[in-house]
Amino acid sequence: MVYLITDFFKLIWKYFDVLCFLAAIIFAVWGCFLLSFTAGIFSIAVSLVIIGYLSEKIANLQ
Repeated sequence: MVYLITDFFKLIWKYFDVLCFLAAIIFAVWGCFLLSFTAGIFSIAVSLVIIGYLSEKIANLQ
């Protein structure tokens, strides 16, 4: 059981930066929607462009 828990935390730690980045984008979009609907739509567009760009950069590294 201990090995299962430590393996789970090792897996989470491996992708911790990505999870934090996605959480930051989600909260930024949420904050923009709290400001106004138009700002929220634009923040979704900007975040999708950033995520698309970074996923292409990561795909080209391998």
